[in-house]
Amino acid sequence: MKKLITFFLLASICTSSFAQEVSRKLGFGLQSSFPVFGISAKYGITENSVVQATIAPFGVSSGGGSVKLNYYGARYIYRFPGNDESNPVFDPYLFGAVGLATWKYKVAGVSSSGESFFSYSAGGGVEMIVGKKFGISAEVGYGKISVTSGAGVTTLLLGGGLHYYIN
Repeated sequence: MKKLITFFLLASICTSSFAQEVSRKLGFGLQSSFPVFGISAKYGITENSVVQATIAPFGVSSGGGSVKLNYYGARYIYRFPGNDESNPVFDPYLFGAVGLATWKYKVAGVSSSGESFFSYSAGGGVEMIVGKKFGISAEVGYGKISVTSGAGVTTLLLGGGLHYYIN
């Protein structure tokens, strides 16, 4: 995680002198929508329509056992940009998302198990552009995660993101 943050900071320092106006055609960063967080890429189809992919290949291991949770998701975002198209600062948006999560656990010498499940969500948020290159977003949504066959958990989702936009 520290390497990823360091990379984004160095990339922004190296390219900040080339920034002329805000362009949000392509962005890379981190996205969180509790309980999942991961690496994200955004692509602006138009000024209003954006597609986003998020992957979260994380896991922990300790004492011979391990737990792994992987998440692969896609979102459609509809932006409502401000009046000044060349310098948007504070833009609200709506989103719809689908995803696939897989989890596996292994206890040394005892057992192992795993499962995959589908999720979806919808909501809204706001993105603030800082320094014409960084987008900081906060959002709230409602979603469902299917945890076993026929059973699921619906919940209020809170999230946020940090993205670096390339001109």
